[in-house]
Amino acid sequence: TARQQIGEMEDFNELCEKLVEAAHKSDFSEVRRHLKDEGKVHYLWQPTSDQAKAIRQAVDICVGAEEELLKGWFVTAVNEWGVDQERILLLTNKCIHRIKKGSTEETSKPTELKDVIRVDYGSYKAAKKSLTTFIWKRDIEQQHGVRVFTPFRDGSRSVNDVVREGMKDEDKGEFYRDYRAFNAEDEPWKEEVFVQELAAALMAASEFSKSTGGAGFEVRPAEMVKEMPGGLGSVLYNSLGLGKGGK
Repeated sequence: TARQQIGEMEDFNELCEKLVEAAHKSDFSEVRRHLKDEGKVHYLWQPTSDQAKAIRQAVDICVGAEEELLKGWFVTAVNEWGVDQERILLLTNKCIHRIKKGSTEETSKPTELKDVIRVDYGSYKAAKKSLTTFIWKRDIEQQHGVRVFTPFRDGSRSVNDVVREGMKDEDKGEFYRDYRAFNAEDEPWKEEVFVQELAAALMAASEFSKSTGGAGFEVRPAEMVKEMPGGLGSVLYNSLGLGKGGK
């Protein structure tokens, strides 16, 4: 209902204000306290005991001595083929780390906050020029995600990238990685809440970036066009849940 939406937006705005204010003061413990949300003030994501153990192991591998961990999440990371992959996402005052559960340092994918161009978050809109996205348009447009833009690609090239590289008018200055709520297909009502939580945390991260000499980055609501470069293969992969379990 409209009243519920207003309440959710007020809650989101309150969370953003708390996190950004604490980050502006470089108060790491206060940011962590709000994101941990032990009192369930904002009903933020909470790990299971197994997930918490995996996150601690990931922190030991990824987070450097000069970094302050803000929070870790289990997420669905969407790769360059549109394939959903279970990953652990760690946000610090300096980096966004992405790593497979139970993996090693060699497979981690860190992105320094100073390299983030901007962050979009919100619902998806199916790409118009794809038969795959046309067929699965309804499913795609029920999804929500967070899209992190960087000046470099952090994965392999997809077929869409190869085509675009041959187009003279194509802007090659931006690449992105999408993150969605883990197991969103099982509990879709949690997805929008998770996206708002991650967006708010990234607003705080942007503030930390400014305090260490970075320019910071904008975190903004947007309707994001979603492509499926892997076509039917990616859709079947996702529908069978083959990306779960750290694959």
